Amino acid sequence: MKILRKSNGTFEILALPGDAEIERGEYIAAVEGDRALILEVIDVEYADIPGLLEDLLRELTLQKASMSVYDPHGVNSITISIRESKIIVAKLRTVIWKDDVKFNSLWIPSRFSSKIRRIPTSEVLRYVRGAPLVPIEIGESFGEEVTIDATAFDNSLTIITGRKGTGKSHCAKVLLYELAKRGCYCLVFDINGEYCGLGEGRRGESNEVSGRVVVARPCINFRAGIKTIGLEVMMDILEHVFATPQNSLREFARIWEELEGRGLLSVDRLLSEVRRAHMNEAVRDALLSRLHALFSSEFIVDGAHDPIYELFHGRPDGALVVIDLSKLRPHVRRVVVEYVLSRVTRHLSENLIPPLFLVSEEAHLYVGETYWEDIVTRMRHLGVSPIFITNQPDSIPELIYRQADNLFLFNFLNENDLEALSKFSHVDSETVKKIAPALGLGEALIVGSVVGNVPILVKIRDIDAKVLGASKRFFRRAEQKV
Repeated sequence: MKILRKSNGTFEILALPGDAEIERGEYIAAVEGDRALILEVIDVEYADIPGLLEDLLRELTLQKASMSVYDPHGVNSITISIRESKIIVAKLRTVIWKDDVKFNSLWIPSRFSSKIRRIPTSEVLRYVRGAPLVPIEIGESFGEEVTIDATAFDNSLTIITGRKGTGKSHCAKVLLYELAKRGCYCLVFDINGEYCGLGEGRRGESNEVSGRVVVARPCINFRAGIKTIGLEVMMDILEHVFATPQNSLREFARIWEELEGRGLLSVDRLLSEVRRAHMNEAVRDALLSRLHALFSSEFIVDGAHDPIYELFHGRPDGALVVIDLSKLRPHVRRVVVEYVLSRVTRHLSENLIPPLFLVSEEAHLYVGETYWEDIVTRMRHLGVSPIFITNQPDSIPELIYRQADNLFLFNFLNENDLEALSKFSHVDSETVKKIAPALGLGEALIVGSVVGNVPILVKIRDIDAKVLGASKRFFRRAEQKV
């Protein structure tokens, strides 16, 4: 193999047929002396050889006429090898010089004297990242086990995205399982009820995180006391979830403050005061209809019960708290999320709970736009490390991609989705558009600080946990009955 040309960060490598047996995502090194270019393969193309069209037409004509060419000196084999040569398209990732990594170096090796060889993923990671401080075994890359650094998730923003059924939720479960094993604190908004089995082994037995997984079911074993919610959170819920008009909000705030000041705040007393207070009838009806819808779910109850503090307090070995949103109506789901985010922020600012990893599955369904900026800026400084999981990358605002530290990219085919993903700042758009459509089931392109800021293609491994959330199929059931 020889370097043919370079255009910005893209290198074209000329290869004979046997040398071009290489996969997307593999790494090659162009070595000269004590320096080496580390290149990632993103495509293989035919070499554009002068006279190729004439040769192909001649070949077709001879085949149609059932004629063969007499070749006593074996020249034809050399000609065929030249005609079948390929171009390996690769992206520059870094330059290694005496074991020192240089991401901004302009050095390029000689076209003629440099040697090009395959380089294992483990060797690439050893150069760009070194040994991980807290290793997590995430899967395999071209036959090698790959570990990522758990510390790179801390105080970072991570996006896991891919088409439906490609393995993104399974990847999140592997990460949560490994983080919980290491004593981390995690909070999961589980919209499909598929994380509830992480504390059980595949056969229902205990596993390594059994004592750390807590399933909180809103309106059943997870309720909020009205005295702990506070007026600000209630105003947010009424405004953003129930679209309450401003004049109704002002009347509600006045009644709330009056009851709170007298120490009489309760669900029934609040409803009673709204009915009795002197106000416009339209305002009263607007408030009462929304408050009845809010309190009828029985998520908000009387008292000063604070479930968030109780879930994390007194767990020195870490906790994986799964908030099961699967059986909630959409407006109740949003109420729960608004409450949880506000209380987490409050407790973190007062150092009452430890820093935690916040996992949001399909966050666009229940996290309002008002919270996006908080989650990626202010809440990160307080100690929340968000992990967003979605199959609609265009539903995530651009500021999320701009500030994201890690990306786990699964298969995508739609051009609009690929265009949205190309905004991620740690990888070029051409790599995304070339590799993402070719990813298989369970394969992910991992980019970001967890892998030393170079893209690594990984087949995500399995874990000893009851992985729920598989799609229910009629014909699979029918096959089992036969």
